[in-house]
Amino acid sequence: MDIDQHQERPGRGRPRNPAIEVRIMDAALLLYGQMGWQGFNLDAVARGASVSKDALYRRWKSRDSLLDAALRQRLNWVVAIDTGNIRDDLLALAARSFDVFAGTYGDVALQLRADARRFKEVRAFAAPYREMMVLQGRQIVRRALDRGDLPTNAKPALIMDLLIGGIINHIVSTPPQLRERMLSNAELFTTTIVDIVLNGINQI
Repeated sequence: MDIDQHQERPGRGRPRNPAIEVRIMDAALLLYGQMGWQGFNLDAVARGASVSKDALYRRWKSRDSLLDAALRQRLNWVVAIDTGNIRDDLLALAARSFDVFAGTYGDVALQLRADARRFKEVRAFAAPYREMMVLQGRQIVRRALDRGDLPTNAKPALIMDLLIGGIINHIVSTPPQLRERMLSNAELFTTTIVDIVLNGINQI
């Protein structure tokens, strides 16, 4: 779905101000990350962006169209990972997952995962972001199975539950006072959890 489908074209002789759209996008993602879908509305975004309601409503007519546009413009989570080696693939996936959920838009990523289960309107446009890590991971495991790098009884879904679930749990359960230490130890953590998962698979 193209973002332009959701946006009203500016009136003739009325150029679009890019700075306003930047502020709106920033405010939309900040609000959604803090409040989730239930607390996300256009009036609150306008206040957060310090723009008039008219300026916002000229661009987006609904909160789902605004959030969809903000996600498409600001979030670049989907990356192709295929090194030809299961450990290197999982290390790259783990590092990317850590960056997503502990990064600037980590709260947005977490809210999307929760809201997509509860609200069909969120589910409609959140799938690429919500499912990216798991789908990418399952493809990595299936390729490794095809190459004979893993035991034939290895389960892609379980591996992703252990890996991605472990990373998310580590991030959300770390107390605020330890967050800087967690971030500085990200590479050590992701390497350790990948090796634990692979060692466990090979013990089955």
